[in-house]
Amino acid sequence: PKAEELLIPVDEASPVALEEVLAASGLAREEVIELIEIGVFQLAGSSPVWTFHASTITLARRACRLRDTFDLNVSGIALALTYLERIEQLERRLRELESQLPR
Repeated sequence: PKAEELLIPVDEASPVALEEVLAASGLAREEVIELIEIGVFQLAGSSPVWTFHASTITLARRACRLRDTFDLNVSGIALALTYLERIEQLERRLRELESQLPR
């Protein structure tokens, strides 16, 4: 199946194997390893088999799109993902504050 066809488990904390992340995202094994080393991807546990939280699939797909769209290396992907996450946090906070304003 294509990466887009692979489903993300409903429970985003569910563990997924490295092979599932690779198949669902389109990233190469070396890219995933580098993103772990940089701290972008977090391992779900310390078992001998690498597992990730299911939400890593969404992040890995985004990383692949950034790589393909902007021809980024792993460091560029990490930087872009960090900034995008921060922007999303700030937008959530802004919406929260705007909802508290009198109408």
